[in-house]
Amino acid sequence: MDATDSGIYHAEETPPRTESPIASARAAASRLTITSRPALQGLLAFGIYLAVFIAVYARPVIGHLNIPDLRQYWTDPNFYTWAMQWWPYAVSHGINPLYSAQIGAPTGYNLAWVTTTPSVGLLMWPVTAAFGVLVSYNIVLLLVPPVSAWAAFIVARRLTGQFWPSLLAGAVYGFCPYELVHDWQGQPNLTIIGLFPLMAYLVLRWWDRTLKDTWFVIWMTLAMALQFYTFNEAFFDMTAALAGGLVIGWAVAGREAWRMVGRLAILTAIAYAGAIAAAAPYLYYALKHYPKSLIRQTPNFSLHLIRLVLPWSDKVFGLRSLVDYSNHLGRVAIDDYLGLPLILVLVGLAIFAWRSRMTRLLVIGFVFVIALAAGPNLIIGNSQLFPLPWGGLWSLPIARSAEPSRFTVFAALVLAIGLALWLATPAASKLLLTARWGLALLAVAAALFAAPTAHQAVNPVAYGTTPPPPSKPVNQLPAFITDGMYRQYLRPGETVIIVTDRGNAGMLFQAAADFYFRIAGGFINTSLTPQNALPPQIMLVAQPSKAGDRKFENYIRSSGVGAIVVEQAWQDTWMRNFSTVLGVHGTSVGGVTIYPTAPWLAELAHPATTASRRR
Repeated sequence: MDATDSGIYHAEETPPRTESPIASARAAASRLTITSRPALQGLLAFGIYLAVFIAVYARPVIGHLNIPDLRQYWTDPNFYTWAMQWWPYAVSHGINPLYSAQIGAPTGYNLAWVTTTPSVGLLMWPVTAAFGVLVSYNIVLLLVPPVSAWAAFIVARRLTGQFWPSLLAGAVYGFCPYELVHDWQGQPNLTIIGLFPLMAYLVLRWWDRTLKDTWFVIWMTLAMALQFYTFNEAFFDMTAALAGGLVIGWAVAGREAWRMVGRLAILTAIAYAGAIAAAAPYLYYALKHYPKSLIRQTPNFSLHLIRLVLPWSDKVFGLRSLVDYSNHLGRVAIDDYLGLPLILVLVGLAIFAWRSRMTRLLVIGFVFVIALAAGPNLIIGNSQLFPLPWGGLWSLPIARSAEPSRFTVFAALVLAIGLALWLATPAASKLLLTARWGLALLAVAAALFAAPTAHQAVNPVAYGTTPPPPSKPVNQLPAFITDGMYRQYLRPGETVIIVTDRGNAGMLFQAAADFYFRIAGGFINTSLTPQNALPPQIMLVAQPSKAGDRKFENYIRSSGVGAIVVEQAWQDTWMRNFSTVLGVHGTSVGGVTIYPTAPWLAELAHPATTASRRR
């Protein structure tokens, strides 16, 4: 970067006397915006993002903070709700948080290679303790996109000094399809992307000489460590993107700034080493307990390049040829979508401002992260054309099951910054200025148009999700959990099996009951547990047979299961077979049916039935 690009100067140089275009834009912005104070502008931007997000996207959630409203037929939201309760519970009870005997009874599950987002659980601990884990989880869903948008805003504001271009840049990043799709899929490990622009902000502050070396290292170490403890796969992605960014920055900086870039690389390396040191206990345990069953990523999770500009089929205005093509293009998803207008903004920046080193950094950086997102093999359409030179990265232990397409989040950040610079650069005429803003607004509209809303997440009929049967009820928890009835029917630490069509309900109920009981089963990831979160022996009851019943009974005895709890509101027909297989009639209470397997529980529920069964 040079002085004429952004007002950022080499540490040994003095600023030129002539005012740069960006500096002129900053001066103009101070006269046109509500306030020229960056902190107040940042606060105003966050308020706007939060208000717009709630009004446009999140109204179904804001009205039901104490209900697990998102995708209750799916496993992930209830797993992450459980994880938010698990970390405070493990820490407060002095037990190993990377292994849980509370799930997967009787042996428990290794959590070192599971995305439990410890940073989220621990940061939200006070809210969880005060209002419950469901409220805490829903607040995270509401806050993460506006916070991500705000983080991108302050980077753009630092570069341009202008409020409105930066506001649009923040919206492009914080409300991009990648962010909103994963937010409505209930995956905070993927939606907490605000740390990436904050790291870029630290770099800009250091380059501007407004942040000393020591504080840069401290804050960068903290940001990197938080990223690791949020999602270690994203930490790996960040490592590759950061290393590539430093190399590209050195290449475009020019000879006069090489020493500055070199010093930045050294300080960043020190911060990275500090983050690794902070992550050392986790890394040691994880590598020591590396699961052989951890799956490798598949081509479906590599970037299909056409997905950058082609949204899901319901967003192509009914054009039959595009609908058919989109429906048959790789995995069903829109989180890779960036939009053609937004990419054209970067192309325009490259054409009209290629002399700017900042432009070259952004354009080359965009190509770099897209190349990484392509994964081990280049895919055009549905055809894998040839292996890529960096394909070996995906064989590393930490990247073995990583999804390359997630690198598109860095592409979204590059495009957001490019959009801000595109709008902040002074135009030679009003016509050119109008054309710039027109393309920019089209780019923002195209990106936001493709993103889903909470209503589509609660009532999914698009984006490739299989909707639950229309008879499914409201998603509130049964009174058996909310009213504490489980304390009357289960002993502390009792092992139970939760059976329901609600995805991963056992982990959700356990978290809401603050780990009063243990569960057999539970979904933590596709490598280690069944997708339906139930032990396979339980599913034998769906089609009873003598051999299947024998395996089922052997499992119940060997696992020490005390009761099977069926959620009535989400009950499927086959779940009624438990009474036949167990030879007991279930007890209906608080929205569940309890089928006892432990003698003490059977006597409490149906003493006569139990006695007759023994005879």
